[in-house]
Amino acid sequence: MSAMNEFFFLIPILSILFYLVVFGFIIYAVMAALKLAKERNAYLKTIAEELQRRP
Repeated sequence: MSAMNEFFFLIPILSILFYLVVFGFIIYAVMAALKLAKERNAYLKTIAEELQRRP
């Protein structure tokens, strides 16, 4: 019986950990997307500057 009580005690902890992992992954994905967008904009800016320098 003791093992069953411990199992029911772990269920809320595991669900909280699951949501924290999902939340962390979402934050990571958003930060990665913002970084890629920033790099792309910098690259496009250099291309635009090069095109403006051409006669």
